[in-house]
This record gives sequence, structure tokens and C-alpha cells, in this order.
Amino acid sequence: RDFILYCRLRVLYLIKSVRKQIEYNECIRIRKEIQEDVEIGKILTRIEKYQAAVDFNRRNYEKFLLNISEYRELKQISHCVLHTYAQSLFQLFLASLQNSDAGNDPPHHYLEEAE
Repeated sequence: RDFILYCRLRVLYLIKSVRKQIEYNECIRIRKEIQEDVEIGKILTRIEKYQAAVDFNRRNYEKFLLNISEYRELKQISHCVLHTYAQSLFQLFLASLQNSDAGNDPPHHYLEEAE
């Protein structure tokens, strides 16, 4: 299962690389890029690379916020971007609960950020 996800991840990065060489309308390019980044974030979460997923999804969310004021069409994908980011934060929190010592508190800031 992980092998298939890693292959999918490699294909998405290859598509992103090729897309840079193709001229698209700026809004379409940004939309496709954000959608691919959502998929990459989901894959990183599924292969349990939680910190990488959180960092990647945070960057994608920030990119989305920077572009939404200029391209209102991006509002249609806002729920996907936000859900993927919050899901990765939640999964990281759950993983930290399982890995924490009995005396240590889990990092609740992940939950606060996800809210």
C-alpha cells in the first residue's frame, strides 16, 4: 500500500515539474497547483509522515490565502485546502498522544490550530 502511495507522490511531483514548462492562465495554474498540493498533503498523512504533512499543508493554506483575494474562483476549493490542513494537524495530534509518555501532556496546540 505504501509503495503505491509513494509512486503516486512521485507522479504528482513529476506533474508539478512539467506544469512549470506549460503556459496556463495564471488562475488555472494556481488552482491546479493547489489541488495537487492537497493531494500531496493527503498522501503524506496516509503514509504517516505527519509533520511533513502539516508543514506542507500549512504552506499550501498560506499560498491559498495569498491568492484568494486576487482570484475569487479559488474560493470553490477552500474547503478542500482547509480540511486537508486540519486533518493533518489532527492526525499529528493523535500520533503524539500514542507516542507521548504517561507524564507528558500531548501538544494541544495542534488541536487549537486545527480549530
